[in-house]
Amino acid sequence: MAARALFAGLAAVLLLASAVRADTTPSPLVLLRATVIDATGAAPRPDQAVVVQGDRIVAVGPSERIALPPGARAIDAHGRYLIPGLWDLHVHVLRRERWRAHFPLLVAQGVVGVRDMGGDYPMDRVRRLRAEIDSGARIAPRFLAAGPFVDGPWPSLPRLSRVVANPAEARAVVGALKREGFDFVKVYNRLPREAFLAIADESRRVGLPLAGHVPFSVSAREASRAGMRSIEHQFNVAFACSSREDELMRMKAQALAADESGERRRLRRAYLTGVLDSFDAARCAALYADFARNGTALVPTLVQRRDFSGVAPPALSDEERAYVPAGERGGWDPGQDARLQGSAPEDREIERRFWERDRALVAPMQAAGVLLLAGTDGGDPYTVPGFSLHDELAELVVAGLTPMQALQAATRNAARFLGTPDDFGTIEAGRRADLVLLRADPLADIRHTREIEAVMRGGRWLDRADLDHLLAQARSAAGSP
Repeated sequence: MAARALFAGLAAVLLLASAVRADTTPSPLVLLRATVIDATGAAPRPDQAVVVQGDRIVAVGPSERIALPPGARAIDAHGRYLIPGLWDLHVHVLRRERWRAHFPLLVAQGVVGVRDMGGDYPMDRVRRLRAEIDSGARIAPRFLAAGPFVDGPWPSLPRLSRVVANPAEARAVVGALKREGFDFVKVYNRLPREAFLAIADESRRVGLPLAGHVPFSVSAREASRAGMRSIEHQFNVAFACSSREDELMRMKAQALAADESGERRRLRRAYLTGVLDSFDAARCAALYADFARNGTALVPTLVQRRDFSGVAPPALSDEERAYVPAGERGGWDPGQDARLQGSAPEDREIERRFWERDRALVAPMQAAGVLLLAGTDGGDPYTVPGFSLHDELAELVVAGLTPMQALQAATRNAARFLGTPDDFGTIEAGRRADLVLLRADPLADIRHTREIEAVMRGGRWLDRADLDHLLAQARSAAGSP
């Protein structure tokens, strides 16, 4: 099923999530003399005017040819670069009360939309939060919400999961998530094979998109063919590029079931090394063709993978740490994180090589026509929302994407994935007025997406002073001075 049809319900959610309104009849706003990088793939256009009325872009063209509408507010953007507002397609901010710090932080970092990939926030609170955003009472990104993870017996994260053991329970959970109003189904690691296939079938039947981790019981190819709309963290993708895929997937399942930690480590070392040593480019090419044909997007989350690969200890600046909620900061200490401690040098080297193998898959997927999406795991250690998205764009360029392709992963591709390509994601007449004004050219250096001078969120102009106020609000909500 095409992404547009499958995401019809999500399109309705996004279209209803109207812009923050300063008043009922806002005056037009015109950005003059900006260099527009519209994310369509076109070359930058200098000396452009962008006219905004309400929450929409109504005109884009050379500054000397655009007449200012009566009563328009004009902003001189000479020497500045205008890009579409950014989306992070994999965050965890609807957990506990993280959003209180992270929503203002995201907007201040130019992130105008997110897809929350699983948390413990009840749907009644989600609805109230959306109502506050839609009314203009709260400045925040638009968001989509998965709700709890759907996992099998002995779930990886019991507190955050709904557990299913068989196809009947799987179908019932999908129906419940649909009735409760969540936007898609997030599947997780330990789903039994038949339960996963039942979820895929029921999700397709009720029109609720399916995304998440590829469970250990199925291959990435099978998940794509079953209708999985996005695969997070490239789960099982490298396995599907191996000439020993079936054998190594069985070994992975044995490691999961092992009672003794030493045996788990031995099996993990063996199957990761096996994947690295049996890479088959032809199998990879066939897999990418399947992804492209089936409309399966990939969310590499390279920053998350990097931080747990052993390449370098995760490190947060003092500025970033100030936005981590005080009650969670203990979990962001690498020195106390069991996932990062106690591994042998041999294991760290294997993890590093596996991360580099995953990173090397990104550019060939792009070339094969697979839809790549920028996502970060933002909100979980060690990915501070907003900051981590800019890091992810830089990692995508290191992985072989051009700066334009990396930018599109957080703009145009997000709109295409959600089935609303005519609503947002590019700077064109008729699109939502979600914009970021930069002091430097991101196509010359993708790290310049951090050089934010102003943000327009749904037609509301937030200058540097406004953004600094949002940052102060985020620090206060996180319990920082």
